[in-house]
Amino acid sequence: MRWNCIFPITIGGVRAGSYDKLDKALDAQSASKPLCACRKGATFWFGVKVSFWTPNRMIDVVTEPGCMMALGTDIMATGGKLQGSQSSISDGTNTTKLFAQMHYYVAPVWKMLDMFSDLPCLEDDGFDVALMTEVMPTWQSGTLGAIIQPEGILFGNPAAGLACMSDSAAAAAGKVIDPLFWCMGSWGSTYPVAGDIHMGDRVEAWAGLAARGTFMMGRLGALTIHSADGCSFKPQPIWTKSRYKLQLMEPVKGGKCVNIGRPGALWTSGKHAPGKDNAQFMLFEKAICCAGISTP
Repeated sequence: MRWNCIFPITIGGVRAGSYDKLDKALDAQSASKPLCACRKGATFWFGVKVSFWTPNRMIDVVTEPGCMMALGTDIMATGGKLQGSQSSISDGTNTTKLFAQMHYYVAPVWKMLDMFSDLPCLEDDGFDVALMTEVMPTWQSGTLGAIIQPEGILFGNPAAGLACMSDSAAAAAGKVIDPLFWCMGSWGSTYPVAGDIHMGDRVEAWAGLAARGTFMMGRLGALTIHSADGCSFKPQPIWTKSRYKLQLMEPVKGGKCVNIGRPGALWTSGKHAPGKDNAQFMLFEKAICCAGISTP
């Protein structure tokens, strides 16, 4: 894992560490309102607002079903209908698509290392396997996915795809456009929420499936983000892309974290080792905390 991905850290409006355009936009609110106050039940506390990137989730994108990279084991036989594949798309565009499975792990690194335990906003959960797409028929077929996510019909069409051009341009500049939640910049579309994705760059396709898996967790009601005031977590049925960034850990460790949709030409060079077709990512989330003193 790249520990420098936790930067920048903003404490009371003062930023420490390197930052990019996405960080600057996210930290603007902390800088404008450095003080905070929260109440939970009978407890009230006030202090300063602290924000940083926290490594909370790990994601596998594997062509071998049951290959649990975070656990270092295989739990299923290879082959069969769940096996990953690469195939040509018969639409006259001479493009290919990748099919792979996704595993989503709850992995709050700070909790596991028993660090920053005095910050009230860090997750208190332990390591867990939150999702394996091998058990989800909807991941194996985009048609089945449309049954439980019919809104995909609205966004999985060429007209909605045109709107993603602006998101792709923003991603290349290190930004994202949160209202275009169905777009993943240069990585494609979140719909259909299935294991098939267009592939021009394999590493970029891996990242696209990892991001799509994160989006799916929100649609399943299993995604939360820190509230803007730093006092609590709030449900995230539709993801806020700017709150996340990915770092490639396997097969070749990435040198930096990338925002959702960043073009592969800017970061994937030399990241696909020959014969290594399974990937693992660390998902960093933007944490916003109100760190201070509680009153009796």
